Amino acid sequence: RGVATPEQVHAAKDLLWDAIGQRFGAICDDPNTWNFRLNQAGLAPWLGQSAGAWEVRGWPGVKQAFASIWDTEDLIVSMDCVLLWRPWWLQSQWRPVTEGLHLDQNPFSKPALESIQGMVPLLPVTDASGGLRVVPGSNLDEAKAEFKRTHPHMKSSGDWCPCDDEELQQKALLLHAATGDLILWDARTVHGGLVGTGMSNQSNEGPAQLARLSVTVSMTPRAWASDQVLERRRKGF
Repeated sequence: RGVATPEQVHAAKDLLWDAIGQRFGAICDDPNTWNFRLNQAGLAPWLGQSAGAWEVRGWPGVKQAFASIWDTEDLIVSMDCVLLWRPWWLQSQWRPVTEGLHLDQNPFSKPALESIQGMVPLLPVTDASGGLRVVPGSNLDEAKAEFKRTHPHMKSSGDWCPCDDEELQQKALLLHAATGDLILWDARTVHGGLVGTGMSNQSNEGPAQLARLSVTVSMTPRAWASDQVLERRRKGF
């Protein structure tokens, strides 16, 4: 569950808003300033190297979780995007469009466990907000055998495997979470975003809030990375 204190969550949100404000002039408590450029899925790679994203990656609770999974403290961390959805019940054009259910690890070429994916929501994940949904058990061998039988065309695909089938949609479950929770899933699990039901209006109590704000994070053993990969990561940082 929680890997951060309320104070840590608040600090990370402030840092992310500082970066958004510096880039677009947006003000965190003024939705009238939130018409900044953002793709429909709400993926913000331009926040990937922000102080807010690194704040979350650096939380001891996050590293401890991955260290427990991989049985080593010597880890490298992903430098991925931030997920940001504006409250579309205030402006309909803000309604996000997700990528649909998919895999990030091709079951034909990479059947074994290679990665645990994760994200830390900085706002509550509810039916109203929506968020990450997963298909329980879809990472298991029996499910993968059935997936390969029904999706033979993905044998020649890369790791990005879209599979927004009706049958899988019916099995998918939204993962509710509190702020500062760490959501983890096997990369062989079918997953994707789900837009929530929205709210009829936003409460006048307290400042305005985004619908979704989550930092994606994953860690793997440093020993798995080649010298070339490590050098490219240093240059990327």
